Amino acid sequence: MQVIRNGFLSLLALGALTLEGHAQAVVAALECDFPAASTDDWNMAASTLQYYIDTARGWRVDEDSFSFDGTANIVVDGKDHVASLSITVSRQSGRANKTLRSEGRSLTVSGECRKMEASGRKF
Repeated sequence: MQVIRNGFLSLLALGALTLEGHAQAVVAALECDFPAASTDDWNMAASTLQYYIDTARGWRVDEDSFSFDGTANIVVDGKDHVASLSITVSRQSGRANKTLRSEGRSLTVSGECRKMEASGRKF
C-alpha cells in the first residue's frame, strides 16, 4: 500500500479470473478525502486518495466496514520511514479513519469516502 500526500493514489482497476468459470470478481473502488492533521510530532497534508478494496491485497470486507492493516512508506523531516497503516471505512456512512504509526509516534485522521463507480459492492 502506498500513501501519497498532496495527490492521488492511482491504481488500475483490479479484477481476478477464476479458473473454473472465467468470471471477473468485482472490486469496490473508493475515493476518500482526508483533511490536514497534526500532532506534536507529525503533520499530514490534506489529501484525496483512491483505494481499491481487494481482499487479495490485504483488505478485509465485513458486513459493516472495509478495513486494511499493513505498512506504508512515509516521509518525516525529509527522511523515509516505514509506518504501520490502518484504515477502516464504514459501509453505512462512508466515514474513514486512517492511522499511521512509526517509531512511537501515531497520527489518526478521519475523512469521507464515496464509491467511484456505479457497479461493485454496495456501500
